[in-house]
Amino acid sequence: MIRRVLFVVLVLYIVVPLLMPIIFSFSVFWQDILPQGFTLRWYEAILTRPANYEALLVSLTVALGAVLLNGMIAVPAAYALNRAGPGWGRRLREGAVILPLLFPPLVVGTALLQAFTRPPLALTGTIWMVIIAHAILGFPFMFRIVLASFQTIDERTLSEAAASLGATFWQRMRYVLIPNVMPGILSGALLVFAISMGEFEVTSMVAGFTAQTLPLRLFQQIRNDMRIASAITAFLIYVSFLSFALMTYLGARMRRLRAS
Repeated sequence: MIRRVLFVVLVLYIVVPLLMPIIFSFSVFWQDILPQGFTLRWYEAILTRPANYEALLVSLTVALGAVLLNGMIAVPAAYALNRAGPGWGRRLREGAVILPLLFPPLVVGTALLQAFTRPPLALTGTIWMVIIAHAILGFPFMFRIVLASFQTIDERTLSEAAASLGATFWQRMRYVLIPNVMPGILSGALLVFAISMGEFEVTSMVAGFTAQTLPLRLFQQIRNDMRIASAITAFLIYVSFLSFALMTYLGARMRRLRAS
């Protein structure tokens, strides 16, 4: 009984604060205990007001770019590390991957500003800089998920069997290995996408006026119109919940494939 009560309290502790902006985003007015009226006006403002709409497009572009960049780097890196033998070298490489998670966002943002402010890498203030920043922040998550996917299959046996049938390295990757770890790749991509859509701290340091993402626009709307800010917050919550649901589904599918 006590465990159930504690579980309910924990759920309420997490869920109730997230419900407030969602409720407010559908309300005409909310000053007393209960909200008044129902409207979709604040969601329409995201799509109809140019500044909000452009910020949404920038966020989607940056998130998809970060996913694509991480896919091109994390999958080969996870494959190479999975191939590496045990030892200090492997543990050091695994530890190096999570370095972006160990430092405060202020430190990461400052490092990126110093690294990309001089030619030929003068990218600060552009959308490319934001994509790189989000890819760096999401890389440890995608790498760990893809690496875990490689570790759940007998990669060496599969590769050797395909090679014995005449498959080249790229054919083995395309037709044998990638399909087997695809649920992990998709889970990592969803997590990177969700992280990118909600990232604020580093983005506020490296983004210029032409790369205003939805969280940056949210920060401005908090001071201007809390109702539109609630709609933007609710939209970001929906993205996170949808990503979590899809990741849960893919994780269950990976477990079924591993058991079969």
